[in-house]
Formats: sequence, C-alpha cells, structure tokens
Amino acid sequence: MNLRQLEAFNEVMLTGSVSEAARNMGRTQPALSAMIAALENSIGYSLFDRRRGRLHPVPEAQYLLSQSGAILNELSKLRDNMKAVGSLQEGHLNIACLPVFGEILMPRLISNFVKGRKDVSVSLVSHSSERVYERLASQQFDIGLAEASITSPLVEGDTFAMNCLCALPADDPLCDRSTIYPADLAGRAMTTFLPSHFIRTQVEEAFAQTQIELSIQFEMQNAASQFAFVEDGLAWAVMSPMSAHYYHRSQIGPPRIVFRPFNPKVVYEIAVLTPAHAPISNLARTFAKLLSEEVVRVAQAETPTDPDMTAHQP
Repeated sequence: MNLRQLEAFNEVMLTGSVSEAARNMGRTQPALSAMIAALENSIGYSLFDRRRGRLHPVPEAQYLLSQSGAILNELSKLRDNMKAVGSLQEGHLNIACLPVFGEILMPRLISNFVKGRKDVSVSLVSHSSERVYERLASQQFDIGLAEASITSPLVEGDTFAMNCLCALPADDPLCDRSTIYPADLAGRAMTTFLPSHFIRTQVEEAFAQTQIELSIQFEMQNAASQFAFVEDGLAWAVMSPMSAHYYHRSQIGPPRIVFRPFNPKVVYEIAVLTPAHAPISNLARTFAKLLSEEVVRVAQAETPTDPDMTAHQP
C-alpha cells in the first residue's frame, strides 16, 4: 500500500467512476485501474464488486475511505506547512543578545521582520557576551548578537569591526571639535567599563602611549550605565557606535550627549552568531543576514565618516 494507490482509491470512491477519477488525476484509465488492483493485492481482498463494467464498493472500502482520507488530509497539511516554512511564512526563532541590544535594536528589527508573517514566532533573551556564546555553542539558540571578545569552535558568524566614539556632555566646549584626542582630556574624569573590558584596555593603552594622564572615576558594567555621568557633566567616555545608537533611540527630549570620533582609534567588534555544527533554518538564515545588514547600517549612521569599518568571517 502506498500513497499513490490511496489517492487513486479515494478519487474513485469520491467520483464513482474510474474514467472520471483518471481524468481528475491526469492519468490513463488503465493506469488507474492497475493502481486499484495493486492496492487490492497488497491487502489481500477486493475493495469493489465489478459488475457490468462498473465498480461497486464493498463495506471494507468505506472503512478504508475514512482512514485514507484522514491520512491524505494530513499529508496535504504537511505539504502546505513545508511550503510555508520554505517561503519564510512559518517557523520559530530563538535569539540571544546583549541586554543593550535587547531593548531597542533587536525588538524593532524583529517587529519589522515578522510583519506579514503571522505564523512566525520569536523568543528573545538577553545575556552577557560569554553566555550568548555558550547558548549558541550548545545549540539552544538559532542566532546570537554579542561582542566578539571571545571565540568558540562551536560558533560561527560574521564579525564587524568599527571605531569607537568619544561621548561628551552636550555643552562641553570639546563638542566643537571634529576629533577628540587624549591630550584634550588630560586630567578630566572618565567613566568607563570594568578593567577586563576590551574598550577600556585600548583606551588605557592609548593614553599610556601618549603619556597623558587617564583619570578613571566611574567604572560601570555596560555603556548604558555610563550615560548619566556624561549627561550630568561629571565625566567623558569612549563607547561603540552601537551604544551611541541605543542612546539616540532611547532619548525622549533633546540629547544631552554628543559623540565625536576618538583618535587613536579604539576598535569595537560585534558578532552575529549561529551554531557552527548544526544546520539552521532558512528563516534563521534570512534573519541573521538582515541582522548583519542592520549592524552595518547602524554603525555607518553613527560614524558616517568612518572608512575603517570592516566585516569578516571569524
């Protein structure tokens, strides 16, 4: 018994005629009769009484019709579902990212992505970069967005490098300058990341090379926590273009922070991640590509004169 035989049997039962069933299925009458005969051979008895050139269903045929109809209906649903999945109209995405990306950038991108895709569902969680890598490596998530401060053979994706910006109070005289240098900030209080963060490490190296005093007054775990100190004129900071984007999108009134290029360059790397040893769906692959494009767009919007932003495979 196979699906082609069941389809032929169902069509004969519904039309009451082999010739009409053959026309509906685009087959010849002998071919359809052969499928019915093969079906009967597979179950060991006749499903029709053949009298005067017509087929008359036996009671067992009615039972087979009810069962095969359900099977063929489920097959049709499965076919439609697979087409929907293939056309990106159905499916589920598990996404992990840094908290700063989970508040504005990622929700807005997801919202735009699912418009017109009512059967696409999404789960978004926020973690540290290390945790994002761990969740992707264990294949608990389809897509991740994290700082590229670590590597894992179990995770792959696109890494984007961009130059950081100097964050200044909006009324600071240095805002009139096109580029900020360590000498401009000598002796001024800074708010920055914890000692292990790669942005802070690069800033410390830049000041050490120019023999300019670096005065760190506030240490914070993330960039968002540094905004208040800059806004209130208590400190300056060095942040990524992604943090500048978050600041601009989260403000209700006029911005109280101005971002300017910083020299020597402090490089920020961010990665769009997927599991390395597990195939991902077309839906996840399409969203990951869209996310990579959004990272580039945001970085270019915040640093329109930066020629050094690059993307590469880790």
